[in-house]
Amino acid sequence: MKSEHPEPSEPSEPSLWVAVGPDDSDDELRRKASLVRPAPRQVAWQRQELVAFLHFGINTFTGLECGTGLDDLSLFDPAELDCRQWVRVLAEAGFRSVILTAKHHDGFVLWPSRYTGHSVAATPWRAGHGDVVRELADAAREFGLGLGVYLSPADLHQSNAPDGCYGNGSPAVPSVIPTLVPGDDRADRVESGELPSFSYAVDDYNRYYLNQLYELLTEYGPVNEVWLDGADPTATKQNYDHDAWFGMVRALAPDATCAVGGPDVRWVGNESGYARYSEWSVVPLRGEPSAFGQTTAVAEEEHDLAGPGPLRRADYLKWYPAEVDVSIRPGWFHHASQDAAVKSLPRLMDLYRHSVGRNAVLLLNVPPDRRGLLPGPDVARLAEFGRVLREVYGHDLAAGARPDHPPGNAVVVELPESRTFNVVGLSEDIARGQQVEAFAVDVRLEGTWTRVATGTTVGHRRLVSLPRPVTSDGVRVRVLDARTAPGLVVSLYLDPTVPAPVVHGSFAEARDNTGISSDDAPRLADLDGTGMSLSAQALAAAGVVPGGRVAHGGLEFWWPDVAPGEPDNVRADGQTIRIGGSGSRIGFLLAGTADRSFGPGLATYTDGTQQEIPLLALDTLGEGDYPAAAQTVVSTPYHNRPAGRVDEPARVGWCAAPLDPARTLESITLPRYGEGASPEEPGVHIFAVAVG
Repeated sequence: MKSEHPEPSEPSEPSLWVAVGPDDSDDELRRKASLVRPAPRQVAWQRQELVAFLHFGINTFTGLECGTGLDDLSLFDPAELDCRQWVRVLAEAGFRSVILTAKHHDGFVLWPSRYTGHSVAATPWRAGHGDVVRELADAAREFGLGLGVYLSPADLHQSNAPDGCYGNGSPAVPSVIPTLVPGDDRADRVESGELPSFSYAVDDYNRYYLNQLYELLTEYGPVNEVWLDGADPTATKQNYDHDAWFGMVRALAPDATCAVGGPDVRWVGNESGYARYSEWSVVPLRGEPSAFGQTTAVAEEEHDLAGPGPLRRADYLKWYPAEVDVSIRPGWFHHASQDAAVKSLPRLMDLYRHSVGRNAVLLLNVPPDRRGLLPGPDVARLAEFGRVLREVYGHDLAAGARPDHPPGNAVVVELPESRTFNVVGLSEDIARGQQVEAFAVDVRLEGTWTRVATGTTVGHRRLVSLPRPVTSDGVRVRVLDARTAPGLVVSLYLDPTVPAPVVHGSFAEARDNTGISSDDAPRLADLDGTGMSLSAQALAAAGVVPGGRVAHGGLEFWWPDVAPGEPDNVRADGQTIRIGGSGSRIGFLLAGTADRSFGPGLATYTDGTQQEIPLLALDTLGEGDYPAAAQTVVSTPYHNRPAGRVDEPARVGWCAAPLDPARTLESITLPRYGEGASPEEPGVHIFAVAVG
C-alpha cells in the first residue's frame, strides 16, 4: 500500500507532512509548520465536533471494566436492545457519528465473526442469531450518523484461551485476507473480484485481526472511523502489523480516519475530557515519515506537545489532531451503581468548551445498560445537553455583522447594537493549515477598546470564556503571533452555563478538603469520597509533619500547618488561587484518587498572559509512576478508613511545570476533574505549592 505522501514535501510546498532539519532555526521551523495541511478525511472528521462512544459488551453484564477473556457468555442477553433508541438520542443531542466497541480487550465480539466462537453467536441473545454491529449500522444510516468501530488490538480471550493465537509465537507466513473458512458465503464474490483480497506475511494473531477488520469494513456499509486503543492488559507479548492493518483500512474505507493508535488522529493524553490550552494539530514527529507509523517528539501526555522545544526535536511535522475521550459516567461500561453519577449539564458544557472549543473533537462515552438501552439518567442529560448546545452555540450573536480587517492583523466586528455575551468563538480554515500562535480579545466599553482575554492556538474552533458577561457593540481580535497570515472568523455567544469565577486570596484560604486523620479518629477525614484518608502518624514517621519542610525536585514546600481532621488540601475544581512570585518552575505536592487524575491548569502572570500548567497526580493507593512525569514524594505503609487502619500503602506525589522567569506570577487556575458526585470520579488534592 503506497503512502499518500511517500516523501516529505519540499519546504515551500503545502503537504500532510513537511521534513525539518537539525540546523533549522526557530523561524524556519515555524515557516515549515505553516505549510502542513490536513487530508480531506481529517477535515471532515474535525468538523463533526461531537462523536459518541458506546462501550457495550460482556463487561456490561459482569460488572467489570476489563473482562478476563474467559467470561461466561451466557450472561450476555440484552433482551430489550434497541440501537435505534441509542442513535435517536445521540442524533437529537447533536452527535454526528457513533463508535461501538465491536471488540474490547476481553476479546468478545459483537458480531457473528467467522473467526471466533467468542462472539454474540455463543450467547442466548437473539438465540445466537444477533448482530449488534448490524443493528447499529442500520440505525446510524437511518438517522444520518457516521459509523465507527473500536477493535481492540489487545485480546485477552486469544491470550488466555487454550487455543488462542495472541502472542503464540507463530511465524509470519504468506496469508490471503479474507482467509476463507469452510462453507464461506463470500467465496464466489472473492473469486470474481467483487470483494477484494489482500496478501500479507503475518503471524496467526495479525491474520486473525485482519480478517475481523475485513469483516467490519466490508459487511456493514460505510465506516468513517476505525478506533484502536493503546491499553494492553495481556501478559503476553504480541507484535502488531500496523502497516498491514491501516493499509487495508485505506483500501477498503479510504475516507475513514484511523484514530488513537492510528495515523490520522491522536489521543489527547488524558481521559479528563480537556484538551490543552495550546492544542496544535501540527505535531512534531520522530523517525522516518510513514503513511501509518508515527512517534511524537514528546510523550502524548506532555502539556507542550508542539511548542518551540518539541519542534526542535522533530524529524518532520505532520497534521495529527487530537480526540478527547471521556465518559458521561465514572466508568466506561454501564454500572447501575453509577446512575446517580452522570455528569451534570454544566460539566458537559464545560467539557464542550474545553474540547471542541480547544481545537479537538469530543468523544463522549454513553454506555448502554443490560437491557440494551441507553439508561434514563443519561438520556435525560443528553437531551438537556443538545437543547443548550442548540440554544447557545446555534445562535451566533455576531451573525450578519460585517467584519473589518484594519492594518495590524486584526479582525473587528461591528455589531448593529449592543449585545451581551460571555463566549468569543474563533476559527481558522484548517484546510489552509493552523497558523495562530497568540491572540488577544478586546471589547469596546464606553468607546474604549478594553482587553478581556488572551489565548494561544485557534485551529478549527476556539471558545474563549470571559470571566463575566459583557455588553458591547464591538469586538476586536488581535493576532499577536502567527506562522503566516490567518483568516479568522469571529462569533459571539451567551452561555448561561459558564461558571462564575471562584477566586481565593491564598492557598490556605482555598483548602476545602480534609485528607489526613489521626489513627485514633479516622472518621474525621475523607480524601476520596469513600472514607479513605492518610494517617498523620504514618506521615510523621516518614518525616512529614504539620508546618514541616518537604524538599523535592529542587523545590521547597511547606506541609499544611493544621491538626489532623482539619482542612488540609485543595480539591482541584476550576478555582483560581492567587499565588505571587517568580521563578522558572511551579511544583505541587498532591494526591490523586484514580489512575487518570491529570489535566490542564493555567498560570496567569501580572501582565495578563497565561501558560498551561498540567497537574499530574499519582493514584494515592496505586503503584508505579503514572501519569508520566509524576513522582512519589512520600509513601506510608498504611492508610486509614472509618473503621480504622488498613495495611496497604498510600502515597503523596509531586509534579512540576516550567514558568517564564521573566514574568511575575499572579495566580493559578486549577483543572476541573470531578464534581464530587461519585467517589469513582478521578480527583486531585493539592497539599502544597511552591515556586522557585
